[in-house]
Amino acid sequence: MRFVFAIIAFVVATALIGVGVAQRTVLLPPGSVSAKIAGATDEAYVLLDSDTLRANPGSQTVALSGDDAVFIAYGRDADVEAWLDGSSYSQLEVDAESGALTEAIVAADPAGAENVASGSADPAGSDLWLEQYTGDKSLTRTINVPVGYSAIIASNGTDAAPSDITVSWPIDNSTPWAVPLLLSGAFVLLIGLALLLWGLWHMRRQQGPRRKPPTGTPRRRFSPARTHAIESGMSKRRKAISRSMTAVLPVLLVAALGAGAPLAVSASTVTPTPRPTPTVDTDTESTSEPSDMQTETPAPTPSPTSTAPAAAEVLPAVTEQQVETILERVIAVESAANSAFDGDALDPRFTGPALELRTASYAIHAALPEYVLPAAIPSGTASVVLPQATTAWPKTVFAIVENEDKTVAPVAVTLVQESARAKYKVEYAISLEPDTTLPPVSAASVGASRLAPDTKLLSMTPDAVEAAYADILAKGSASPSYDLIDTQEDTLVTSVGSDYKATKKAKIEETGTATIEFSSVPAISDGIALATNDSGAILSFNLRESEVVKPTQTGATITPEGAVKALSGLAATGKGVESTYDYQLLFYIPSAGETGKPRLLGFTQGLVQAKELP
Repeated sequence: MRFVFAIIAFVVATALIGVGVAQRTVLLPPGSVSAKIAGATDEAYVLLDSDTLRANPGSQTVALSGDDAVFIAYGRDADVEAWLDGSSYSQLEVDAESGALTEAIVAADPAGAENVASGSADPAGSDLWLEQYTGDKSLTRTINVPVGYSAIIASNGTDAAPSDITVSWPIDNSTPWAVPLLLSGAFVLLIGLALLLWGLWHMRRQQGPRRKPPTGTPRRRFSPARTHAIESGMSKRRKAISRSMTAVLPVLLVAALGAGAPLAVSASTVTPTPRPTPTVDTDTESTSEPSDMQTETPAPTPSPTSTAPAAAEVLPAVTEQQVETILERVIAVESAANSAFDGDALDPRFTGPALELRTASYAIHAALPEYVLPAAIPSGTASVVLPQATTAWPKTVFAIVENEDKTVAPVAVTLVQESARAKYKVEYAISLEPDTTLPPVSAASVGASRLAPDTKLLSMTPDAVEAAYADILAKGSASPSYDLIDTQEDTLVTSVGSDYKATKKAKIEETGTATIEFSSVPAISDGIALATNDSGAILSFNLRESEVVKPTQTGATITPEGAVKALSGLAATGKGVESTYDYQLLFYIPSAGETGKPRLLGFTQGLVQAKELP
C-alpha cells in the first residue's frame, strides 16, 4: 500500500503543479485593455481629454505612429483647450460598447484667431505643458495623468497628426493561487517521495536472510482451523490500516494547501508605478529624446488629487513645476545672449523694461568693454513662486530666484504670457535690496489676484505709489509725497535722488558753458500688483528719467563721456545730448488697514537711451 499511496501523491502533485504553471502561462488573462483608432486624420491636432484618458483605471500607455515626427504632451484641461482655441482639431473618445476610439471633429472658433496668430502652430516647447515627448514616426509613452488633465497629439502643427493612435490601460491579471498551488504540489511530491522510499526500505527488509527449517518431519504446531483464524485476523488489520491511510491523505493535502495560502496576499500585491525624473525641455525644442521604448511618467507634483477642478474654479496661471521649466528656458536664452552680446537673441524670452535695458547694455558694452551688464537671472532655486490666479490672458507670474553665491542679491522676476500660445517673457528683473524681508504670499498651488492700478484695498493705490516715488526721486524731502513713502533704508534715493542731481547740476553749470535739466519720462510698461496674504501687494513698475545737457554759448560743444558716449556714438555735439535712465522697481504696499508705508524692496537701473538733440 505504501507504493499505492506514493503513486497517488505523485498524481496529485502533478495536477497541482500543472494547474499552477497553467495559471501563469496558457490560462494567464491579458494584462491590459486597449482602445485604438487607425487611419489618417486630416487635422493637425488630436485631443485626448481627461474623460478619455481615464476611461479605465490605471496609468495610460499611448502608442503613436505616422509618416512624420510624432508629438504628445499633457497639461491641465483648461490650458490644453486654451492652446487649441482658434484651431480645428480631432477629439477622441472611448466608445462604451465597442471599446474603440471614436473621432469627432471640433471646428475652429473664429474668436480664437488672435490666439492662433500670437504663437507658433507647433505645440512643442509650449510653457503650458507639464511633460512633452517627441519621436521619429513612432512613439510609445506610459503616463499617469490625474483627473483634470488632457493630452494633445500632433506632428509639427502643420502636417496631419499621427494616423494610428492606441491608448492602453493595465488590468489586474494577477494569479494569487499560482504560487500556493506550486508550493502545495511540491509538498505533496515530497510526501510521495517519502512514501516511495519507505516502501522500498520495507520491501528490502522483508527480503533479508531467513533461518533454515529443521531437518526431519515437521510437527504440526497448529490446526488448520487455527491457522485460518490467524490469517483472517491479519487481513482485517491490513484493511483497517488501509482505511486509516486513506483518511490521512486528504488531511495532508488540506494541510499543504493551507501552508501555501498566506502567499496569495503577497502574490496579488500591485506593484507601485515607477516615478522617473521629469523631462525638461529647452526653449526651442523638447529635450525628451525620441524613443520607441515605453517609459512611465509621474503625475505632476502640483496637481489635483481625486476630483477634477470645477468649471468655475480659478486656477493659478502655472504650477510650480512649470515655473521651474520656464525659468530654465529663460536662463538658457539670457546666457546665450550674454555670451554673444546679442539683443535680438533675447526676444523669445524678454520684453518691456527688462529687454530694453539689456539691449542697451550690449550696445554700450560693444564700445565700452568694462561696462557692467545688468545682473543675470541666477540659475539657483526659486525661493518664492507666486502665479496669478486667473483663467484669462494675459497671465502673470512673480518669482524670486536665489543665487548660489549667497553674497549676490536674489533677483525678483515678473513674467507675463500674453496668450495661450505665447511664451512667458520677463518684463521685470529686479535685484533685491540687502536684508529685504518679503511679505507673506500664497502658495504656488493657490496663486494670487492681480490688483487694479486704482484699487482702494491698499494704503496707497499702485498708481499713487508710482507718482509719489517719481516725485521723491526728483525733489527729495521737498516733495509733498516724501512722508508717504518709507525711504529710511532706500539706497536708490541716496544714489540717484535729489542730492545726487543737485551735485551733478552744480558740477556741469559751474563751467558756464552748459546746463542740465532732469525730468520724468513716461514708462514703457504698466505696473503689476499681486496680492499678498496680509491683504497688501507686491508692485513691480517702471520709472524713467531724462537728463538733457545743452550748451549755453554759441560755438560751445558738449563732450559725452562713458556710457552716454558709447551708446550715443557722439564724440562732441553743439546741439546737446539727451540721456534716458530706466528704473525697474519692486515695492511692497500695505493693506488699507495697516499703518505702515509703502517701501522699496529692490531695484535695477541703467542707461537705456542716449541721443543728440535735434
